[in-house]
Amino acid sequence: NPANGINVSAQLGIIPVYEMPINLLKDAGGKIIIQQFFYGDKDGKNIFNSFIANYNNANWRIVYKPEWVEVKSTRGVPIEIYANKPLDAEQDLDDAAQQHLCDYLDSAHIDPTVVIHRGHSYYVNSTIKRLFPSAKVIMLGSCGGYNSLNDVLKICPESHIIASKQVGTGVANMPLNTATTETLPQGKNLDWTKIWAGLQNRFTGGYKEKFDDYVPPQNNLGAMFIMAYKKAMEKNKN
Repeated sequence: NPANGINVSAQLGIIPVYEMPINLLKDAGGKIIIQQFFYGDKDGKNIFNSFIANYNNANWRIVYKPEWVEVKSTRGVPIEIYANKPLDAEQDLDDAAQQHLCDYLDSAHIDPTVVIHRGHSYYVNSTIKRLFPSAKVIMLGSCGGYNSLNDVLKICPESHIIASKQVGTGVANMPLNTATTETLPQGKNLDWTKIWAGLQNRFTGGYKEKFDDYVPPQNNLGAMFIMAYKKAMEKNKN
């Protein structure tokens, strides 16, 4: 509770809780790299098309590659989004596209600091196994993504994780993603309290109930506990 005036980060020796400083997301050249994972089932293809439509405006430039797309900001802090195409899942072409994209990013020394999973819960392990340790903000837009906290923190030990305890929905995922990519080009930190307050007013009825199942980083007590526990264990070893 921010009203208590307790500096959780300082008390537990972990990264800031209430916001993600933009400087932690920039690479040496000042760019912010975002990676999005899509899957080649029917829903995945529809989600991908919505993703492309959302960035098809003057603020972004889209470059199409055979297996992925590169979406680059044209204003403000430079943002680059790399997203694999949702190629045929039955032939594992989506899996191959993801691996080839990861190989490209690794060979080009492009380190994602924001990672967004867009797919059903049975795909989330495929995304997690390909996480770059550089990731600081990880959005798991699938059902029950909250159950994967420990798996994510094993790879990205100091990261903010946004996930649903129940049902993930594109109606919530897209505004969350957009809020992130609209805030960062302005050079602002990701202030989760403000972002959440702004988003909550957009949902009503059943959609509000689903959005309320998403856990923002400042309320993610499970992730805080795991990070603090690991810090304490490291301190004891030393």
